[in-house]
Amino acid sequence: MIQPNQDSLNSNPNNVDNFNNIDNFDNLDIQNKLNQKVDKIGNFSLNMLRSIGIWRSVGYVFLLLFFLDLAEILIPPQFLNPQWEFQVLSALVERIAIPFIALLLIFSGGNYLRKGWEFITLMSLSWISLFSGILFLLFVPLGIVNTIRIDALTNQQIEKETTQRLEVLQKVEIRLRDVQNSKDMQTLIGEINAGNAPIIENSQQLGEVKTKFKEFIDNSRVQTNKQAEIVRKQGRKALLKRSVKYNTGSLISGVLFIMIWQMTKWARVKDKINN
Repeated sequence: MIQPNQDSLNSNPNNVDNFNNIDNFDNLDIQNKLNQKVDKIGNFSLNMLRSIGIWRSVGYVFLLLFFLDLAEILIPPQFLNPQWEFQVLSALVERIAIPFIALLLIFSGGNYLRKGWEFITLMSLSWISLFSGILFLLFVPLGIVNTIRIDALTNQQIEKETTQRLEVLQKVEIRLRDVQNSKDMQTLIGEINAGNAPIIENSQQLGEVKTKFKEFIDNSRVQTNKQAEIVRKQGRKALLKRSVKYNTGSLISGVLFIMIWQMTKWARVKDKINN
């Protein structure tokens, strides 16, 4: 803005009026721009308020759908079953974004434009958030314990299946030792190979078949042990990855639920609710 010269202003009163008019014009222009911005903000806020009812309705629907999923997950209950408890944890963590979005939509707008029943609902949801947060934090040590238990059960199952296969091979090996002639050898091979057995014409062929069959049994025994170890390692690795994922998700979810409880203190204050 041009700064007027004091002497010239004193000598010519018209110059003072001109500069005053310029100042008034600038102030009026700034005021108009501010009014336009305020009007835009007001229109935006009004449009947001018009849609807040939709947000809350969608939030309630999301929460209802989550409770339906929760009922499907928990029924029928199998408490003390580590595999079922781990599956429950994984299913909850996989769906945990739904209740968070639902709470965000439901709590939006605070107490503004609330119906009477919503005040009790908001207070209940705030306390449910605290309960859910504590529950998810408790899921972490439970998930770790269940991971150890599931790994032990898996190892027992693998060991059991491996032992059964080795026992079958042991029985076949005992029968192989008792083979005295070609007929016995053909019968043994036929039982194992679905009735298909080679023709053994002399004792030399019988010895060769017995040797190859013994090598087959030894190789099968080695392969069975190797396969069991591979399955054990792969299963443990997959279980560990799932455990880290779901236990970490449970920890984060628990902390976030407690934060929601802290940030919705206004929903639990009676004086504010009654207003």
